[in-house]
Amino acid sequence: MKEFTLNQGELNLMVILERIKNGELTQAEAANLLKLCVRQVRRKAKRYVTEGVAGLIHRGAGRPGNRTFSQEKTTAILRLVSEKYMVLKNKAGPTFIAEQLEKNDGIIINHETLRKLMIRHNLWSVADRKKRRHQWRERKHHFGELVQIDGSFHRWFGDEYATLIAFIDDATGKLMVAEFVKQETIKDFACLTHQYLKKYGRPLVLYSDRGKVFKVNKSNGSTASKTQFQRILQELDIDLVHAYSPQAKGRVERLFKTMQDRLVKELELANISTCSAANRYLNNVYIQEHNKKFAVKPIENADFHRSIKGINMLSIFCLKFERIINNNYTVTLKESLFQLKQDKETFIRRGQKVQIHQHFDGTVDIFRLGKKLGFKRVFEQPKVNKKSLPKRPSTKPQRPFVYRRPSLSHPWRYPGNRPDISIVLK
Repeated sequence: MKEFTLNQGELNLMVILERIKNGELTQAEAANLLKLCVRQVRRKAKRYVTEGVAGLIHRGAGRPGNRTFSQEKTTAILRLVSEKYMVLKNKAGPTFIAEQLEKNDGIIINHETLRKLMIRHNLWSVADRKKRRHQWRERKHHFGELVQIDGSFHRWFGDEYATLIAFIDDATGKLMVAEFVKQETIKDFACLTHQYLKKYGRPLVLYSDRGKVFKVNKSNGSTASKTQFQRILQELDIDLVHAYSPQAKGRVERLFKTMQDRLVKELELANISTCSAANRYLNNVYIQEHNKKFAVKPIENADFHRSIKGINMLSIFCLKFERIINNNYTVTLKESLFQLKQDKETFIRRGQKVQIHQHFDGTVDIFRLGKKLGFKRVFEQPKVNKKSLPKRPSTKPQRPFVYRRPSLSHPWRYPGNRPDISIVLK
C-alpha cells in the first residue's frame, strides 16, 4: 500500500471534503470555509471521491520544476562561480555574481536561486544583520532639492588606498557625479562641484558631514569664520547643512557600502589598478548601470535645480585671501611675494586691503575694490627649517656646578613626618 504524507493544509481540506461526501456540508458552504470558488471545490471533491487521499496531493509533487537547471548546467555554474568569482580579493555575493554571470558569461540565473545553490555547496553563508535604531527620514520630494556629498577612503583598486568623492540626490537616489582622488581636499570638492553645476545646475541644499573642508570646527563654538567651500556655496546661493551622525546622511553612506561591495569587484574583474583608468570606468560604465538599477522616480516631477547662466564661475571657484599692502607695495601669500604695480585706473596705498584669488590651476589674481591690479611675482620666500638653525649662545654667565650635600634635617631624608633632630656641637 502506498503511503502519503500530507501537510496541514491538505489535512484540513480532507476533513471538509469528507464532510461533503457524508452530506454534512454543501459545496457552496465548503467554498466559503476554504475561501475558494464553488467550481474549485467541485473539482477537488470529485478527485477525492475517485482517487481518495492521493487526489489531495499536488500533481507536481516529487517532479523537478519546469525551470530547474540540469545537473550539467548546475555543475558548470558552480565551477564558474568558485574558479572566477570566489577567488576575488573582496568577497563577492550572490546578487553581484548573478549579474556578472549574465553580463560576462551569458548565463541568466536568479540571485536567490544562486544564493540557495551556493549555500547548499558551502560557497556562501548568511551573516547576521544588526538591528537599526536610528529614526527614519522621508526622502525629499523634488529632484535637486537636497544632494548628499561625502568621500570614502578605501582600497578601491590595486593595493593602494584612494578616496571616492560622490554626489547623490536624496529624492531619487541617483548617483550624480563621482571621482577617485588621493584625499579629500578643497580643490577636489570644488572641482567636482563645478562639474556638477555645469551638468545639472545649482541644487537648493548640499548635505555633508562636519569635516574640515565643510566646517571650521573650533573648540569655543565660534561660527564667525567659514571655510573656502562654505564661501563658494554662499556666493552660489546654495545652502550647506551639516550632519551630526553618519546615520543622518544614510543615503550616501549606503551608497558607499554598495560601491565598496560592487565597484571594487568590477574594477578587479576589469584589471584596473590606476586612478585614471578607474575614473574612466566609473564615468563611462558604472554610473549609468548603477542609476539604472538603484535610482527611483521622485515623488514630484518638478526639478529644483537652478541655472548658472550669468554667474562668473571663474571668480567663485578659487581660494580667496585678504592681505594688507606692505610698506614696499608688496603682498605675501604663503611662501610667495608679489610686487604691485601702480596703474592710472587704480591708486593703491600702503596699509590698504587687497583680495587675492588663487585659482586651482596655480594662477593668481589680485583685486582692490573689485578692480584687478597689476603685479609680478618677485620671488618665493624660502622655507626655514627651525630645527636646523644653530642655537643662540647664552649671554648669561654660567656658574660652575657645586654639589651640596643635604643636611640631616632636610625633608628629602625623611619624607612624610620628619622626626625632631637636634645637633649638639662639641
